Amino acid sequence: MRLYYDGLVVHQSHSDDGVIEVVDLGDTRSLHFGTFPRQSSMSLRTPHTLELTYTEAMMACLLLNPNPERILVVGLGGGSLVKFLLHHYPDCVIDVVEYRQDVIKVAHGYFNVPENDLRLNIHIGDGYLFVKEQYYQADTSYDLLLVDAYDHVGMASSVGVQAFFDACAGLLTQQGVMSINLWGSDRPLFNQTMDRINQSFEGRTLALPVENKGNVIGLATKHTVTQASLKKLKASVEQQELRLNINLPKSLQALTHQNRSFISRLFS
Repeated sequence: MRLYYDGLVVHQSHSDDGVIEVVDLGDTRSLHFGTFPRQSSMSLRTPHTLELTYTEAMMACLLLNPNPERILVVGLGGGSLVKFLLHHYPDCVIDVVEYRQDVIKVAHGYFNVPENDLRLNIHIGDGYLFVKEQYYQADTSYDLLLVDAYDHVGMASSVGVQAFFDACAGLLTQQGVMSINLWGSDRPLFNQTMDRINQSFEGRTLALPVENKGNVIGLATKHTVTQASLKKLKASVEQQELRLNINLPKSLQALTHQNRSFISRLFS
């Protein structure tokens, strides 16, 4: 069966949570939730590389915390962020929370997400409930918190509430960073979500619009990031980019020029 930009559908399944389709086109394998937009993409030759520009932009958090040891990922999808981090940070430990069991199954079967890696712990459940439980009941804190929780409709509603972002801020280490994928074209929802993030993180947010896409990456920190501190990163970013190959110099340049509060910068 051929659908989606002349690609070959190699897997299709249905559950109460919706449709999952895996589509191959040349070297690229993509995950769809029954709609045209790609939820995730992978190179069949190099499964650990980041194929979508918004995932590269999400990894701009590594500019602010370049050596993460403990990471939480909300929303697995095809596991692009997970595979990238496991490859480049062999000593890290990653917790993932994913709502859909069928997404986890497809990630293991079609997108090279490891099933028996002691560094990777995948939990089935709601992202908000998991983060809240970790905040109130566990002693764990995270260097990176990556939020990419979308379905065929949009961002999961439970991860946009104020209590979710309050718990995220509480779970981060002092040098920790939350990186969240947002859809900037839905202006009312975008405004509301960013207002909540700013409230939880006391305005310590940075904007990173994804070039030629509707995505905007929000970076939120426990510590204050100044324009001067961003400029100081120029000395090390080239070496970092040689290892990671994710357009970090371009991300740093964008962040340096867009270092005011998300809300006041974009919507005042």
